[in-house]
Formats: sequence, C-alpha cells, structure tokens
Amino acid sequence: GGGQERNLRSGTENVSGIIGFAKAFELAQAEREREVPRLTKLRDKLVNGILESIPKTFLNGHPTKRLANNANVTILDIEGEALTLYLNEYGIYTSTGSACTSQTLDPSHVVIATGLPYEAAHGSIRFTLGRETTEDDINKVLEVLPGITKTLRQISPVNVKEEHIAEARSRK
Repeated sequence: GGGQERNLRSGTENVSGIIGFAKAFELAQAEREREVPRLTKLRDKLVNGILESIPKTFLNGHPTKRLANNANVTILDIEGEALTLYLNEYGIYTSTGSACTSQTLDPSHVVIATGLPYEAAHGSIRFTLGRETTEDDINKVLEVLPGITKTLRQISPVNVKEEHIAEARSRK
C-alpha cells in the first residue's frame, strides 16, 4: 500500500472515521444556516479588531469571499510560531499554516503564493472559529494579542517595510 496515514493503515479504509465524518457533515448541514452568519460576524470582529489595534498587520485573502470560520492575518516583524506559543499560554490555539504542513516551520505555501515575501509570511497566523467560539473568546484574543505582538516585536530582528509587501505582490 501507499504511505497514507503515516504508514499505519495502508490499503485499509478507516470505516469508523468515515462514519464519524458523515455524521459530522450531517450535523454541520443542519446548523449551517444559523452558524455561518454567527461565525462570519465573529470572524469579522476578530479581523477588524486585529487590523485596527495592531500596526503593520493585514488580512491574507479576500475580505468576504472566504470561509466563515477562517481568519488568516499577517503581523509584520514577528515570527508566527512564537506568537502561537505565546497565545497558547492564554488558552488561545492558532496555527501558522495548514494542517497538512504542520510538521514544518516554513510559512504557509498558500500565503507565499499570494506574493507575500518569505520574511513577512513568517508572521502569518490562522485563527479557526467553531461551534463553541463565543464573542468572549474573540474579545480575549483582541485583549491579549496587541501586548504579545509588542513584546515579540521588541525582541525580533525582523523589520519588514510595508511598501515591500505591496511591491512584491504587484509582481505576482
């Protein structure tokens, strides 16, 4: 068989996983009309709060044509991995890339593909919201993130000029 599932189940279908996924999909469909607007509102509050309270930040991707539960932002002059570790101390769990590339410290290949320079892409972080995400959760992120960013920028050797971002993206 192939090397899927880290060589644990080559050729064997994960029947219980398939059934669980089908049930999760069924539940998501039943709650979609209520959840999508709720998550969109929370996501937009998070993104707008970050962009308004932290200088040298921007949203990765289209502002509205995106998943309701996804916010990917770049915070210049910091390492996303360090930010993830600091946020973890507050019970806020984030990622710097997709789940399929979680074994590497390289920045998201998707963010790089948008034309973002490598150094800037290292400051990208992804927030994923879900059924249990509340407005209090968003408020907590917006409360602690500016201070963490300030701390990390004070110790960071990176200083990306915002005009370099626009210039790099225009070449794409």
